[in-house]
Amino acid sequence: MRCAIVFVVALTLAAPAFGQADTPGAAGATLAELPEWPMGFALPAELGGKPPAKGPPKADILVWVPPEAKKIRCMMLIPNNSDSKVFGEHGAFRNVCVRREMAIVYMRNYDTGIEHRPGPPEKNNMQALLDFVAEQTKMAEFRHAPWVTFGKSSRGEFPFRMAWNYPQRTIASVTYHGETPTWPVPEWAKLNGETILSVNANGETEWGGTWFVHVRPSLLNYRAQKGWLSHQVVVKNVGHGDYVDTHGSAGWDKPVPPGVVSCRKVWDYLAMFVDKAVALRVPQDAYPTSGPLALKQVDEAGGYLIDPFAVEEIFRVPHLPLRQTDGLYVVGNTAEPPVAGFARFTPLRDFAVADGVPVEAYESGKSPRQWLITDSLKFAMKADPMTELGDLARLMPKPGDQVTIDGKTLVFAPIAPKHMGPNGGISLKGGLRPPNAKITLLAYTVIEFPQKTLVKVGAGYTPATRVQMVINGVPVKHKQVLEMAPGKYPVLVVLRMTANWDRIEPMLADATEAEVAMAQEMQLELEKRAAEEAKLRAAPLAPEKLIRKASDVPKEQRAGMFWVADKELADAWLALHMIAQQGQSSPAK
Repeated sequence: MRCAIVFVVALTLAAPAFGQADTPGAAGATLAELPEWPMGFALPAELGGKPPAKGPPKADILVWVPPEAKKIRCMMLIPNNSDSKVFGEHGAFRNVCVRREMAIVYMRNYDTGIEHRPGPPEKNNMQALLDFVAEQTKMAEFRHAPWVTFGKSSRGEFPFRMAWNYPQRTIASVTYHGETPTWPVPEWAKLNGETILSVNANGETEWGGTWFVHVRPSLLNYRAQKGWLSHQVVVKNVGHGDYVDTHGSAGWDKPVPPGVVSCRKVWDYLAMFVDKAVALRVPQDAYPTSGPLALKQVDEAGGYLIDPFAVEEIFRVPHLPLRQTDGLYVVGNTAEPPVAGFARFTPLRDFAVADGVPVEAYESGKSPRQWLITDSLKFAMKADPMTELGDLARLMPKPGDQVTIDGKTLVFAPIAPKHMGPNGGISLKGGLRPPNAKITLLAYTVIEFPQKTLVKVGAGYTPATRVQMVINGVPVKHKQVLEMAPGKYPVLVVLRMTANWDRIEPMLADATEAEVAMAQEMQLELEKRAAEEAKLRAAPLAPEKLIRKASDVPKEQRAGMFWVADKELADAWLALHMIAQQGQSSPAK
């Protein structure tokens, strides 16, 4: 298996530290952040700059150019969000920038004027900013240089909206755990057949599978309808950027376990993508000093194509939905079903309720009021309880019992009245939820059913609030339908939260006949799918069927496949997706 290239970090220590002048709150002072950012500027009032309310000024705009560069050919534009700035400092990416004479403009605090609005930009904020950067750096190329756009999470609109509005200046776009390039394209977009390269990197479990619900069909529409050269990256066992070594976490800058995908590996791949995009589209015989450069169109036949179901094939899972209607791929075609499978429960043979453990009669649609709860950890546990519950599932505690999570010991005790929710459940106010809203909490009770009852689980969750209910030591799913035989059942709830919920109300509610029938039918499909997955895992992977030379594919079929620039990038894509399989793979043919 060929690995994505890891580039040497470009040294920036020797680059001059530029200052800035005539800006509010920092006249004449340098706002560089050495060594990574040798130029830093506060914005003037006409560009929205404001003096800091307190403390020393910080740069609104940070700029990096390759050391010793007198001119630039192109630039990367990065709006502030999460670890976007750190990506701009990544060694592999900086090395690409050196080779391609590419600058980086990081917008820590600037209204781009192009995001989060229904229509086109009212003003040309981006050109105003780049004129300012050109003046401050004394590098005229910033006024006219083409760009690659980057955006993460809520700033994910920036990359594709810039392409909509400035297609002749957009080399490529990179969306990193961000919003999908939306479809259909609005009427005000100026796209006219430009071969814009684009990549979306998402986690496998991000936002309920957005990679196949939204990203895949949208990018294929851009391929087929607008001529974009798009593809996607899907990171195994990762959600919304929650890598084990994400910047700011305890795992940052540390080795990751075998089979685990590092955020740095993804960044290495994105750097290679940018390298290929600039090489293909930016003329090498001129600089944008006195005017714009005409970007080169890319011949699709010169690249490689990735099967739209390649991710499922590599991850060894059945194909996920991808539908077409009237020649267009349907975006958002997998609405959340009202049920999540079916299971039957009977009381545990040797289960006895321990002294001090509450027992509540089943009441439809009401969360129990009496619980044993732990004090809350004032941080989110490392493991996601909805996917990695482990030995916690077997807990059936009594008052005073202890459990250790991430090195911290918690004790189960009867819930205090102030923590009883208005509809049962657990109120997180009154000291359980800290100011940073990060919390880990366990709760336990026993529910008694006087007769056979068909119920539906209510344990709502989000990517930031993970709620796992366990019955009889078996994890159950939100909206799963259960047939409960008469008797008493131990119920455990594990909460990991990084959001501002006031309470949780895990509950069971009577299931309708329609829900029962639907759940039973779904369960048959789930079992069939599980059997298919087992069969797929046992079958050998054939990469040569997933990635092919575009010239070997009939032209009319190419638009239904993802596109990458060449064999090296195709091999790197395959290697990145094979990491979690912990095995070797053949390079693309």
